[in-house]
Amino acid sequence: MGGWVAAVSERGSGVLNATEAVRMFQALAPKKGAVVRDNPEVVGIRKGPEGGVVVETSTGEEFSGAKCVVTVGAWTSKLVKSVAGVDLPIQPLHTMVLYWRIKPGRERELTAEAGFPTFSSYCAPHFVYSTPSLERPGMIKINYHGGPPCDPDSRELVSGGGNVVERVARWIDEFMPGRVETAGGPADRLPCMYSMTPDEDFVIDFLGGEFGEDVVIGAGFSGHGFKMGPAVGSILAEMAMDGEARTAAEAGVELGHFRINRFDGNPMGNAKDL
Repeated sequence: MGGWVAAVSERGSGVLNATEAVRMFQALAPKKGAVVRDNPEVVGIRKGPEGGVVVETSTGEEFSGAKCVVTVGAWTSKLVKSVAGVDLPIQPLHTMVLYWRIKPGRERELTAEAGFPTFSSYCAPHFVYSTPSLERPGMIKINYHGGPPCDPDSRELVSGGGNVVERVARWIDEFMPGRVETAGGPADRLPCMYSMTPDEDFVIDFLGGEFGEDVVIGAGFSGHGFKMGPAVGSILAEMAMDGEARTAAEAGVELGHFRINRFDGNPMGNAKDL
């Protein structure tokens, strides 16, 4: 007896060129008055002597401001624990971005122009997702959603993904036979990290404690936050500047869903309601 597959299609969805999107934001930020500093390691955050916040770096350089927005991804738990003693259940996972060579003659049919979709496949044990061939002609990005837990400061960049490559290759051979070359593995692999919450929902909240509303946290995006970056950035900016995210409230977005305290006495957070 054969198996069956349930599917949901959303024709209003799309695909982003991630590299170009990041480059765009980096170019726009200075035009809006931001000062971009590459590679300073933040080691501390403290209250300023006359109010506000002071951010400390490993080089001894310090930055002062009225407010601070913390968006440090996989390093969030370490930083928040060190500066506020708060345990955030955000687990870094080591994952790999995998680009596979499309078999000759199949290149065009796996593009967005040809109607090939962005998809997520939740056929356990293979949790695989893909986007159409876009940034690298002749290749397609097909990845495993997840990976082993890691320490962001001491992970193995090349092989730390465990058996992720083998899982994705098996999925490709089963569900996309004859279209993608799996022999010899992916054409390229790039190390990446998820910052996972137990319920896979974001953390968007004031840090509280001695910092009150002077420090805002945006973290735990669990592998699916990039596409929501502009909306989340707007929310974090309004929280820092105005003490509340009015635009989100007017749109009917319930930010209480993303509060830090949802894990108090409840390690699964919002997942308990599912």
